[in-house]
Amino acid sequence: MLARHRRAVVALALAAGALELALLALWQRNGYWEYSDGVYAETARLLLHGQGLYTRVAAAQPPPVYLFSAALLAIHDGLGSLRTGLALVELVTGALVSVSVWRLCRRAPVAFAAGALVPLLPIALHEHAQLLPETLAAPLLMGGALWSARRERAFAAGVLLALATACKLAFALPALAVAIASIARRRALAGLALGGAAMTGAALAVFGTALWREAVRAQLQVGDASLHYVAGLLTQAAWNELPLVVGAAMAVLLARRARDQALLRTLAAAAGAGLLLGLTLFKRGSYIDVFVVAEPPLLALAACGATWAWERSRSRWTVCVLGAILALQSLSLLVDPGDPAIARRPFASSGLEYVLSPAAVNRAVAAARRCPHGLAYSGPPFIAFLADRRMAGNQPDQFMIAHAPLDGSFARRAAADSPRCPVQ
Repeated sequence: MLARHRRAVVALALAAGALELALLALWQRNGYWEYSDGVYAETARLLLHGQGLYTRVAAAQPPPVYLFSAALLAIHDGLGSLRTGLALVELVTGALVSVSVWRLCRRAPVAFAAGALVPLLPIALHEHAQLLPETLAAPLLMGGALWSARRERAFAAGVLLALATACKLAFALPALAVAIASIARRRALAGLALGGAAMTGAALAVFGTALWREAVRAQLQVGDASLHYVAGLLTQAAWNELPLVVGAAMAVLLARRARDQALLRTLAAAAGAGLLLGLTLFKRGSYIDVFVVAEPPLLALAACGATWAWERSRSRWTVCVLGAILALQSLSLLVDPGDPAIARRPFASSGLEYVLSPAAVNRAVAAARRCPHGLAYSGPPFIAFLADRRMAGNQPDQFMIAHAPLDGSFARRAAADSPRCPVQ
């Protein structure tokens, strides 16, 4: 009887999550939010059509993001398959947050609410179902944190953490932090090291040394971002993450109430190291989407921290204020994605809004489709992907080839591809 009840609860939670993601899809439609989303999508399409990754097409990340998206495009070559697949990844992330909250504080309503909140956090909402390494790595890091808190699963946790690192090399920082915080540290570190070595060997065997050149050496050549730019992004992230960070701090301060001390440690490690990824913003071309991997463990901790603080009557006003700030930020982005006044950092003129509305995207796609088929398209990769128009030299990552000297051959190939269809 109890098992049947649990299955019913899980089924209800998954159905509610699917409904939430369907409503978010109606809200998002085909809006243009992220430059990198279009780059990865168009690169995956080229990979699917036989173009050599790292050799014929410049690619800034290790293979998983391209292989995953190419698999989705093999099912259906269009934006719908990407958004559906990535939304399901977010559903998994939400489920892992719910499990974490349940294990920490044994409050079913809180666990359910926390899982539902995952895609509604301001930065997560801006990056909803975007084709990014962060989207893929978030559930892997959460799964690694959960399994690292169990001795018998610590080695498998290390392998999950290695796979998260394979999505983007910077994620080695939270992966290593979680493994070190594991209740079975040696097993977790062994899984991380052996899993990483096996994945690296397999990737080099398939893609050769061009993978190292593109994903590591070329990345190091793009240069540094300006201090003004980094300060603006960090301020934006601080404003959006403030309620979660304070809530997570409450959980750490009230750690003695946690039902699973080992899990509290691994989640704290994932959250803390995830926040340190903000240092990567000093690399030119980075954006606050990097915090997407920090938000799930932060949310799990914050949900329990807020619950424990609420039970102490003196702290209820703090919980209410933090909840109001978070709710208003998310609502402002949902209601007016083109001008989310509350979600953007105070006194800023821009932040977290979409690049182009769905209506503007439709106009841009229609203009791109009027271009002669023989000409390269000179607009954003996202529009090129939707309009099925090739980029100059078949190089979607215009940023990398413009800033990394190692990508000079790709840049010259793109420059020689003229005339081009002008942006309308």
